[in-house]
Amino acid sequence: MMMEPSLTGGDGSGVLAMLGAGLTLVSWYKPVVVVLTLTVWAWVVSTIYDKDTARWYLPREMWNWAHFLAGVVGVVVVVALPMTFWVTWPVMVGVLAADLIGYAVYHNTSSKVPANGKWTINIKEMQARMESRKKQKSTKGITLTIKGPDGAMKAPEKEAPEFEIRVWVEELLEGLVEARGTQMDIQPIGENRYGISFMVDGVRKAAEKAHSNKAVAIIDYLKQAAGLDTEDRRRRLVGEIEFGQHGSPLHDARVTSAGSSKGMLLSVLLDPVGQVARSLEELGMHENQLKVMIGLVGEAKGAVLLAGLAHGGRTQTLYAIMKKHDAYTSNVQTIETDLQGVIEGVRQNRWESGGEAEYSTTVRSILRRDPDVVGIADMLDEATAKEVSRADHDRTRTYLGIKIGGALQAIQLYARAVGDQKLAAESLHGVVSQKLVRKLCSNCRTPFKPTPEQLKKLGLPKDTKQLFRKSGQVLVKEKPQTCQVCQGAGFFGQLGVFEVHEIDEKQRKLIAQNDLTGLRATFRQKKQQSFQHAALQHVVLGNTSVEEVVRVSQPSGGAKKASPGAAKPAEAAAPSKG
Repeated sequence: MMMEPSLTGGDGSGVLAMLGAGLTLVSWYKPVVVVLTLTVWAWVVSTIYDKDTARWYLPREMWNWAHFLAGVVGVVVVVALPMTFWVTWPVMVGVLAADLIGYAVYHNTSSKVPANGKWTINIKEMQARMESRKKQKSTKGITLTIKGPDGAMKAPEKEAPEFEIRVWVEELLEGLVEARGTQMDIQPIGENRYGISFMVDGVRKAAEKAHSNKAVAIIDYLKQAAGLDTEDRRRRLVGEIEFGQHGSPLHDARVTSAGSSKGMLLSVLLDPVGQVARSLEELGMHENQLKVMIGLVGEAKGAVLLAGLAHGGRTQTLYAIMKKHDAYTSNVQTIETDLQGVIEGVRQNRWESGGEAEYSTTVRSILRRDPDVVGIADMLDEATAKEVSRADHDRTRTYLGIKIGGALQAIQLYARAVGDQKLAAESLHGVVSQKLVRKLCSNCRTPFKPTPEQLKKLGLPKDTKQLFRKSGQVLVKEKPQTCQVCQGAGFFGQLGVFEVHEIDEKQRKLIAQNDLTGLRATFRQKKQQSFQHAALQHVVLGNTSVEEVVRVSQPSGGAKKASPGAAKPAEAAAPSKG
């Protein structure tokens, strides 16, 4: 007769031991720890990361699968591995943390996420923000730090009359940044009325209209912040400010004010140094154009004209060219009315209107000191052109900026200013002309197949399979939504479209004879692209659209009547980036 084992003695003691071990594995607090860990991880993934992928149009489905697999691996590790809980749980935490960190790194390195959307962890910055929030209780509505040469502007109390002005200024500065603007202009548009506009990707967009009292108060506040004389309402004054959210990196801006017959003018140029910081290779020249430009730099003789309209990127191109010259083994100088940035090793001479010397006198003085390279930002008068034409062209390379919209027009204007067609021709070794087009947003641009009729009209190859047009929208779960990258504009940034022409002896003879038709024919024979040809190459590459090229190709009002030194009243205050 068999005896059943007793649970309290004999063979039953082994059974109790096994039950005890099982109870130990399911201690009440261990599942709680696991669930809490998974809950925190899942909350970050679902409420922060998933929304972030949708906002910046990152590969949402791919990352959802990656998060799911990380969660599965974490659970398997803590449940299935034959190790103690205090070994498997930290491993699970490591797996989930690696998943979160991996996405954060991807987010910060993605080109779709703009600079102001990057994530940073800065304890000191967080503490500064917390302290600033406490200080803002008495000045609710003041959210920016505005600094000038005399330090930060004190935030006025809410009851103070300056409080409303400060709020207006902050709204405009924040609006400029949010709109991706590069410049804000405040100028009179009628009796007791001012217009405030932003320059966004080279296109002026109206921000608001204001009564003259409000506009002048804003102008005076920004002038005061920049350390400028608020009582001087006639001369052109230039100063610098910094602004940004409390505890965050500040934006650099250049404030320029001037007077006009209609009233005060003011411009705020955002990140002036960054706007001229590109290299020659980044401007938008095609490969063969870049090769010609490098050849012109290497020749280092004669004069090269740099043509472009206001806000056309001419200064940016001048800076990029000057950087190509070795300023440590050569005497390289510039003459500018506004120093947009610092060119390492180059002596940058700033000419101020109303000073002791005329502009052309300053140019002559520098050219007579036997420099190797001189960059003259603007041809302000005919006398400047004459000084350039008389320079020692065998020993000095001179770059001369001309505010006009085409290569042939620049040559014609230069020769007219010199007053001697032959002398002007003998000095010329090259001409570079440019215009800026808006770049299609790479996140939302829409491809389409052009018809044979469209290709024929544009002069594009018959085998061109697709072109792109602007959109401003993307599909999220089959529903159109505004593109967060370009904010619905369809464009993001600008690109230079160039004409780059070297001028040889044959072409100098044509210029001396004022034969522009023959000169244009020789450019074509050398296969040096016209503006239209260069622009259409960018269209085929998907960098811009046909509609944008047509817009920029339209003749600019007053361009044909341009003369040295001519400027619209609004341009007198604007520190043009080119």
